[in-house]
Amino acid sequence: MVECRVNEFLSVPRPPLRGDDFISPVELKKVALRLPKRKAPGPDGISTTALTQLPNRGLVALTRLFNGILRTGHFPEAWKEGRVIVLPKPGKDKRLPASYRPITLLSHVAKLFERLLLRRIRPFVSLRDEQFGFRSGHSTTLQLARVLHQLTEARNRGHYTVGVFLDIEKAFDRVWHPGLLFKLIDTKMPPALVGVVASFLQGRSFHVSVEDVISQPRPITAGVPQGSCLSPLLYAAYTNDIPTLRDQIADGVRDVELALFADDSAYFTSSRNAEHAARKMQKLLELLPAWLDQWRMAVNVGKTAALLTGLKRIMPPPLKLRGSDIEWQSQVTYLGCRIDRSLRMVSQVNHVVSQAKMARAMLRPVLTSRLPLRAKLSVYKTYVRSRLTYAAPAWYSLCSPAQRSKLQVQQNVSLRVLTGAGRYVRNDVIARDLQIPSVEEFVVGLARRMFDRADHGPHRHLQNIAPLHTRPPDATGRPLPRDLLSDPTAEIEMPVQTASPAPQNTDDIPRPRFRVIPARP
Repeated sequence: MVECRVNEFLSVPRPPLRGDDFISPVELKKVALRLPKRKAPGPDGISTTALTQLPNRGLVALTRLFNGILRTGHFPEAWKEGRVIVLPKPGKDKRLPASYRPITLLSHVAKLFERLLLRRIRPFVSLRDEQFGFRSGHSTTLQLARVLHQLTEARNRGHYTVGVFLDIEKAFDRVWHPGLLFKLIDTKMPPALVGVVASFLQGRSFHVSVEDVISQPRPITAGVPQGSCLSPLLYAAYTNDIPTLRDQIADGVRDVELALFADDSAYFTSSRNAEHAARKMQKLLELLPAWLDQWRMAVNVGKTAALLTGLKRIMPPPLKLRGSDIEWQSQVTYLGCRIDRSLRMVSQVNHVVSQAKMARAMLRPVLTSRLPLRAKLSVYKTYVRSRLTYAAPAWYSLCSPAQRSKLQVQQNVSLRVLTGAGRYVRNDVIARDLQIPSVEEFVVGLARRMFDRADHGPHRHLQNIAPLHTRPPDATGRPLPRDLLSDPTAEIEMPVQTASPAPQNTDDIPRPRFRVIPARP
């Protein structure tokens, strides 16, 4: 039925686009200037720099070409071929094909048109509120804050939460083209744009390039192209109807919560009884295979994990998906954050601390060099502190004082290394003279900006996300993500550099008030 309807749609003439839907040279110029500069060219060898330097006559010619594609609905065949290069994975046997990571290089001229096409189809694709991937105003930190808020709130109410984290096999490579077009036809997207998307997907091919050897072209019969800006939106539209229990439960019963970030999918359900929550989740898992089979998706049950938060020591019977058991885990990794049963985030803190230590060890020659302090501070903020505080506005409030102290110690050690300060200099003196806020102050500032953007942004489902629940002073329970902002009117005092005469050197950071030990040659 799906294939017949798509074939019938593609076989009949489609009404032309309105005049406002076509591309102007001014719009093309603006989009071309925003293309990433340091990207390898595709099979045609045209770089993004060449596109940004086109004269007005070239821009007009390219605009006429792009409008011809929108008018005829024909995507050029030369733009559908991808060049695949392989990069060896570190520590893997180079004799095995699985030890290489494939990277697809596409034509930059095609990518420029895809960016313009994305502007025209995005308003007609309405994604569900649970999808946070590749959307403006959304982020992994916001999704983690939403998930950890639900887990913590349920635990504070004495409820158990069952979470299932699905591992979808080769998600972007398994998109069924007729199924995707079938879903786009049901939207309000103009038929002419649907025809362009159909031509964009059909007849694609790739060849593999290893050193100076190029393989024969191979056809691509499914999936969305790797490296295309259209692929994330098309995949999100394809999986927009992933099932929940909305039509399978009685009125007044809370539905299973869904958390999506591109192909990272997770389900959550809470109940005062752990077995009841597990039965509710099992009911959903029995509905999932029908949707997977209908749209030709697959889930790796062996890599799918189940988590039960709470104080229960005896686990319920294992959940089943397609007749296979989903093992209960003591901790799971979702969007790069390690969530444990107790919600104390001990494993997450240990993980970010080890990542920060590794980054500092690799950058130690740079941090102890004679570079200006400003340059070394930028290196620390970019490569060390970013790992130390990844998604911290979502999980930092759940950390104990001992765990927070571990994070602060890593910053103290890093600042001491890059300044070469002696042991007699206090850590707070180093941070004060370098104008670096503490880790907690930095995380609170991140959290305040994140929640302010969500509360005052255009997306209604993000407003008051992870709301703060007032509790009595003597109430016990785990803190919520917004507890970092316990006083909404308070502002974290960030060090501000006062105006001073122009320095003699290029380093505009005030010199530390302690003796700096020069690095050894």
